[in-house]
Amino acid sequence: MADYSSIERLPEVPPVIIEAVNNDKLVVFIGAGVSRIIGCMGWSQLAANLINICFTTQNKENTGTCISFKEKESLSKENDHKKVITICHYILCEKNNLEEVFYEEFHKSLESKSEKEAQYNIYKEIFGLRGINITTNADRHYNKQFISANRIFDIKEFSPSTIDRSKLYQIHGSQDSPESLVFTVPEYIHRYNNEGFKKFLKNVFTNYTVLFLGYGMSEFELLDFLITKFDSSNDKKEIKHYTLLPFYSGEENILGFEQSYYNPMGIQVIGYEKDEKGYNQLYDVLKKWNKEINQTSTYTHDSYTEIDDLVNSL
Repeated sequence: MADYSSIERLPEVPPVIIEAVNNDKLVVFIGAGVSRIIGCMGWSQLAANLINICFTTQNKENTGTCISFKEKESLSKENDHKKVITICHYILCEKNNLEEVFYEEFHKSLESKSEKEAQYNIYKEIFGLRGINITTNADRHYNKQFISANRIFDIKEFSPSTIDRSKLYQIHGSQDSPESLVFTVPEYIHRYNNEGFKKFLKNVFTNYTVLFLGYGMSEFELLDFLITKFDSSNDKKEIKHYTLLPFYSGEENILGFEQSYYNPMGIQVIGYEKDEKGYNQLYDVLKKWNKEINQTSTYTHDSYTEIDDLVNSL
C-alpha cells in the first residue's frame, strides 16, 4: 500500500488513478483553486468586493448607499462566503434592481491573467489526465478543450447514462448562461434536489475513482454532503477518491489531521510541498503525473491499437 504520510514536492501518482485511467473510470473534479492559479478571484475575494460595492453604491431611492457602514462591518465578519454572496445578491438584485452591478463584478472575478495562463497552463495538464471532467467552476477557461455541444451546464442535461470523457460537466452552471448559475443558497437547494442531477452525482461517486483538484476546507463542506448523500454503499467508506492538498515541509502532523477528516469520507489526502511556489506547485505535480501516466498506462497503447484496426479495416 502506498505511503501518504509524507509531503513531497512532486508526489507519485497513485496506482489506483492509473488503473482508473486504463478502465475509463477516472473523474477529475475541478474546484476554484485551479482557476485561482491562472489569476481568477476566489470566493472570499468576490464576497469582499461585493460587500464594498453594496457600501459604495447608491440605493434605488437615492437616499444613501445600499448598506450602512455598520452593515458592511457585520457582513465582513461573516466567514461563510456563499452566505455573503447570497446576501449581496439579494441586496443588489432583488432589493435595489442592480443586477448589472452584481453580474459585472461576478464576471470580473472569473477573469484570468494572461501571463499566469502562459506560465501555468494547468487546464492543459488536467485535460491530459484523460479523466471525465466535472467542475464547480462557472468560468470559460477550460472550454477551449471541448466543442460547444459537449459543455454540459443545463440541469436538464445531466444524465447518469451518458457520462463520457468528451464532455465538460459544469455542475454549478456557466457564466455564458446566467440562468444556469448556482452560487446562492436557494440555487444550491434547487439544483441538489433535482432527481436527474442527484442520479448523475450518485453514479459518479459510487462507480468512479474521483480526483479532487483545487478544493479547500470550505468547498469540501459541499463535497462532504455530496459524498455522504450519494455514496451510501458502506457505513465505513472504502478509500477510492483522492485529493491533492498543499502543505509546508515539516507539516506532516497537519497532513495527518487532514487525513483524519477526509478518510471517513473515502478520500485519501495526498500532500504536496508549497514552500517554493505556493499553490502554483499543483501545476508541476499534474505535469509530472501526466508523464507518469503516459509511461505506465495502457491507454495510449490501446488507442493506437484502435487506430491501427480502423485503418486496416478500410
